[in-house]
Amino acid sequence: MTRQIRSTVPRRNDPAVPDTWTRVRLVEPSTAGFVLVAASSGPWPVPVALPRGRRRALVARMRAVAAALRRDPGVLRADVFTGVLRPPAARAGGPAPDFDAVLLVETASVARAEDLRAAPLLTGLVADLRAAAHRTFAFTGSNPRRIGPVDHDRQGVFLFNFFSARDVESTLFAWQYTAGWFQDQTGLDNSTVLQPADPEVLPYTVVNHCRWDRLRDVLPALLVKRSFRTFVLRVFDENGVVPHPVLYRLSR
Repeated sequence: MTRQIRSTVPRRNDPAVPDTWTRVRLVEPSTAGFVLVAASSGPWPVPVALPRGRRRALVARMRAVAAALRRDPGVLRADVFTGVLRPPAARAGGPAPDFDAVLLVETASVARAEDLRAAPLLTGLVADLRAAAHRTFAFTGSNPRRIGPVDHDRQGVFLFNFFSARDVESTLFAWQYTAGWFQDQTGLDNSTVLQPADPEVLPYTVVNHCRWDRLRDVLPALLVKRSFRTFVLRVFDENGVVPHPVLYRLSR
């Protein structure tokens, strides 16, 4: 059962910030490290990702690297995702992601992720993508917040939400309330927040990653629930945070 919505919008550095109904319920962060490599095959003129030969080539290159990475004893997972849909976001601001191919690597530690990112396998991948893709984005990161582990063993609807903001702290402050809304309104029981090791030099402060079983588990809440606009989008807007959500499927 969901909790009653309060009209108050929490703002960072406000001494009267309430413990609102949407505050997210968390577990301990993971100590793993992460490498994320995202590429765009071209602009998205409509919300749905249209079929493209270039996307298939980008995904094939990522899958080949992922298969090689899985043989590394320091790699826990290496998964590739293909873009499906860009759902509604708050407002314009920062570079809107049109990434329709993503490789996410989970390693035993942040140090191992940093070593891996500098190794020829991944530096070669990023160089190839920069030459072939419309746009490329890559970083090494850690997990500062977690609702629960994201299941990559089953197909589903996977979110990568690329956040633009003044700083990481503003992003995490807004996320703790908006993620709670998703817990209550969509049954979300998993999420791994990825924080780049050097966010000051990147266009995005954090990237949130989570999963639902089906599109109907999340999309109706974004389109028809009034509180998505009056609470979720307002929390982001009034804290200077711009979400750029993209939904994906696992590439098998």
